[in-house]
Parts: sequence; structure tokens; C-alpha cells
Amino acid sequence: MKLIQTSVSLLILNVGSFSTITAAEVSAADKQYLAAYEKVRAALAADDLAGAKRAAGDLGQDRSAIAKSNSLAEARTAFAQASDKATKLAAGQPGYFVLHCPMENKDWVQTSDKPNNPYLGKQMLTCGELKK
Repeated sequence: MKLIQTSVSLLILNVGSFSTITAAEVSAADKQYLAAYEKVRAALAADDLAGAKRAAGDLGQDRSAIAKSNSLAEARTAFAQASDKATKLAAGQPGYFVLHCPMENKDWVQTSDKPNNPYLGKQMLTCGELKK
């Protein structure tokens, strides 16, 4: 019984020491990806297909579909795939906010907590909810 009490006490002490766990640091490559992603996001929010295609150049594997898009609709579909990676990279990181478009049921990342919707652009620029 004494062994069980000691083990439980040690477990409680160890659990308490992990209470300040934070998100892992973002690598330089991931920061570069998020910076390029933000440029694409801003261009799509402004309904600027040419700007989105130019900015996609630094997105690595995700650039191809955006850069080859012939319309804003195609670019936004490809952007949704890039958003999956961006939301994982930005999770818990200071300076990044994950927002949700209820009209399109899609998430995106941006550097402001005020919605600037890349999926609906100028049509509904401020449509979006900050995710917790």
C-alpha cells in the first residue's frame, strides 16, 4: 500500500510539472510557408487571382494547384488544401489566428483576428468566425 501511495504522489508531482506545456516552435521553413500562405490569402480576399498565383510560388508542393488556377473558384479550392497544412502549423502559435467561414464550411489562417475571408473575397469579406 505504501508503494502505491508513493507512486501516486510522484505521478501527481510529475503531472504538475507539465502544466506549462506550449506549442512547439515553428521552424524557419514553416514560417516561410505561413508567410507565403498569408500573401495568397490576402490576394484571394481581394479577389486578385494574378496576385494569388504569384504569391503561391513559395508554397512548395501546394503552389502548383493555385498557380495553375484559371479562376478564383479554382484557386480557392486549392487554397483550402493549403489551409489544412497552415492550420496545423499555426496551432497555438502567437500571431496566427484560425478562422472559419460558415458559408463555405472551411477554415483559414491569418495574422489578424478580424475576418478577411479568402473564400468569399469582396463579396463577403468580413464573413468568418474566430476559432478557439
